[in-house]
Amino acid sequence: MKTRIEFYQATLRPVRDLPTLGHFGLGLLALVLLWSTAFGWQSYVNHRLSTANRSLEQQLTAARGNVAQLQQSLALLNQRQDDGERQRLERDIRTRRQLLGLLSQDELVSYADTLEDLARVPWSRVSLTGVQLQGRAMTLTGEASDAAAVPAWILGFDGQDSLARREFGKLNIHRRDPGGLTFSLHSDGVTQ
Repeated sequence: MKTRIEFYQATLRPVRDLPTLGHFGLGLLALVLLWSTAFGWQSYVNHRLSTANRSLEQQLTAARGNVAQLQQSLALLNQRQDDGERQRLERDIRTRRQLLGLLSQDELVSYADTLEDLARVPWSRVSLTGVQLQGRAMTLTGEASDAAAVPAWILGFDGQDSLARREFGKLNIHRRDPGGLTFSLHSDGVTQ
């Protein structure tokens, strides 16, 4: 007959807590909060994009209405044979059609985010004297109190989304006669 003596007391044994309904409920609540946050963010982004699209569609509709009105005016004018007024209206229609073509393009570039981000960069020893935006290219010109001020200012771009995505391939710095520096910083576009 074997007898078993156990020296390991029951109070020293680790307690195994099995998941309860409360644990399951907390997990489910965390999952619901995570999903609602994700859907809320996506909804916010969709709302911003749809607002921008509605604005562009309204501009497009207004431009189409102006073009139609100008075409009607041109038709009436053709009946009167007033050449000077007709030529002016034809130029106006061509200009409006070009504007309409620009508004209809899918690759419209908005500079609002870039300008807002530029305004948020700390400027303690740098003064910006010019911003030239053309398509996706951007050239910044300005003045600085010393040579270290420009690189320090450029490091401030890292916290700004529209500036951090740009590749600045050209920086020109020139010394001025009365003191200080002038600089020019050029970017050909946004990286993906």
